[in-house]
Amino acid sequence: MINPIDLSRILILLELDISALLGYTGAVFKKFFGTQTGLIISIVMLVIWTAIPLWWLTYKAKRKDF
Repeated sequence: MINPIDLSRILILLELDISALLGYTGAVFKKFFGTQTGLIISIVMLVIWTAIPLWWLTYKAKRKDF
């Protein structure tokens, strides 16, 4: 959940149904991220990873005197 690149990679692997290539780790990921709750949590985390930098950028831009 901390690294958005890995989170996106895991979601793509699960969507392509090649999580078997990851072995036991793939089974654990499929058990959590394959559920509705896991998918919602991961999408929310990816939105947070996008929203916080955008908010910070707009906050800094509004305070800047161009």
